[in-house]
Amino acid sequence: MTTISTNTATAANRRAYPGAIINILVSAEQTSNSLFIAEFEFLPGSEPPRHVHTVEDEFIFMKEGEVTFFCGDDIIQAKPGDSVFLPKNIPHHFVITSESAKALFVTTPANFGEFFKMISMPYEGTEVPEVKGPPTEEAIGQMVALMASFGINLA
Repeated sequence: MTTISTNTATAANRRAYPGAIINILVSAEQTSNSLFIAEFEFLPGSEPPRHVHTVEDEFIFMKEGEVTFFCGDDIIQAKPGDSVFLPKNIPHHFVITSESAKALFVTTPANFGEFFKMISMPYEGTEVPEVKGPPTEEAIGQMVALMASFGINLA
């Protein structure tokens, strides 16, 4: 058994994209692709469209703010201390209903963490980067192609 010690202070573990900061706590490399754990800080407008994962299950533990999750036909109003399980092959999305939200995000297997690394950049700031309007058609096409390469389809 391998012991894992996390360190979120390095730029390699702290990343961002418009509307989100990601602090990677446990990576695919550390767990032989078994588990990915990260803390996300989100702003409204950074939410993904409704989608389906064909590979991984997701677990979210809310730390701050409020988020409405839509999983299959279920609607879950999550607040600090709540947890939400999003199983693979079930369409889901979420809407941030507070000024910001912070959550612990877990996927198994861990390969989905690579997706977040690909859409983000190392980040040393403290403020969540702003969302500056809707993405272009070209950006949407690139994101859909990247999602598909990870077994994620729009629902």
